[in-house]
Amino acid sequence: MAITPDDIILSLIGAFVGLAVTLPVTYLVVDRIIERNERKRLAPLEKMAKERLRSKLGVGSLTTLLITLVIDIRAALEDKRAIPKDVAQLYISKLKSSQSDLEMLIGVYNQVLTVELTHATSGVIAQIEHLQEDVQFMVEIYPRPPTATHVAHTERVILVTVQLTKRELDLLGEDDEQIKALEAWLTEYGEKKAVAAEPEEPVMVSGKHELI
Repeated sequence: MAITPDDIILSLIGAFVGLAVTLPVTYLVVDRIIERNERKRLAPLEKMAKERLRSKLGVGSLTTLLITLVIDIRAALEDKRAIPKDVAQLYISKLKSSQSDLEMLIGVYNQVLTVELTHATSGVIAQIEHLQEDVQFMVEIYPRPPTATHVAHTERVILVTVQLTKRELDLLGEDDEQIKALEAWLTEYGEKKAVAAEPEEPVMVSGKHELI
């Protein structure tokens, strides 16, 4: 049987239709294989990123720093004394170090951290920066002791920092009892022993926010 031009055209059309169907499927399979291999390759890096974040947020690092800071400012208020400049500056240095470490981690490991974890870390960083401004104000007013308004404001910022840190540790799969205890203590202490201070004028801190 002779092959006609129509047969050739039909064969070509069939070949093109076959390619049109198989090529997208082939690309999809290849993409999935590449994606799976990439996930396997990055898994150790993701594990390291989470471990380092847990280390920087947990006991012995940020959590411990927040505990000692809230104890010191509360004692300063109750004793009506100023926090020594060198102590306040040490707190600022440690807060800056924590901020820098967290910024470095989300910069280095941004390709393996989820958007949720990156946003959570950014929230903690913002509060740490806020705390630096509050402690810097204690340096600036020395030798005057911190006011009730200043202490109440700083404790609220610490509470927010603790809550954000706790949420991030939850995302990281870390069941940190100390951060939970600190959150509960700050919340309960704030409710039961809120300072009944006379109204004070708002104070601008570092030109960025007010103590109210």
